[in-house]
Amino acid sequence: MKTRVLRYSILTVILGLTIYQALGYGKRSFEAFCPFGGMESLWGLFREGQYSCATGPLNMSMLIAVIVLALIAKKAFCGWACPIGFLSELIGRLGMKILPWNSSVNPKLNSRLKLIRYVGLVLALYFTYQTGELILRGYDPFYIIFSGFGHGTLGLVSVIVLVIIIIGSFLIPMFFCRYFCPLGATIDPFSRLGLVKIVSDEDLCTECGECYTSCPHDIAPNEMIYIRHRDCTNCLECIDSCPEKDCLTLKVKL
Repeated sequence: MKTRVLRYSILTVILGLTIYQALGYGKRSFEAFCPFGGMESLWGLFREGQYSCATGPLNMSMLIAVIVLALIAKKAFCGWACPIGFLSELIGRLGMKILPWNSSVNPKLNSRLKLIRYVGLVLALYFTYQTGELILRGYDPFYIIFSGFGHGTLGLVSVIVLVIIIIGSFLIPMFFCRYFCPLGATIDPFSRLGLVKIVSDEDLCTECGECYTSCPHDIAPNEMIYIRHRDCTNCLECIDSCPEKDCLTLKVKL
């Protein structure tokens, strides 16, 4: 809980700053701070030497920073800085308190559903590069929410998309992040190489399962020694929930 208080405090500040930018009080648009905008601008930079649509140098800088962070600390950006991830986690925690059933997903089905985010990444980049427009805007919860259904959203379609994401997040923790986030798909290979990771001590582990139950991404640290899983955000929920002192620790490991 101590770690969660710190993490949620940081995320609340970032969420507040994003809202501040979205309301037009900042010097830049809130879109300028979206790392995925860097991916969307790559083809335009390669072909024509200019950024696509509303993207700019800050988007590219954010993308590079997130990739570098992934190489250092896995998906720490997702667990400690992403406002959509934060909102998804809060909705998921509310769902787990209210729902009378276990909201975990069958491991095999969970793995297969995660393939959707790679398909979404390819389609988003293909149509963005073909049209030169940010076609993802109408389906992106980050843009839909913070733009207030602004320019580029798709009216009823965007409303339906947002409702599905909210209901999905209520039923399955981190629903959007698990199955649809194109940024998550982008940094997956870098996350696997992350140096700072959670390490499990087999001798101290009692197989109580608390680490698995507490993980918002249904990762089972008790089944691994080095947590190299692509979805680990180093949120440290598993470490806080483990009843055995020093069984799970955060270390720098190749």
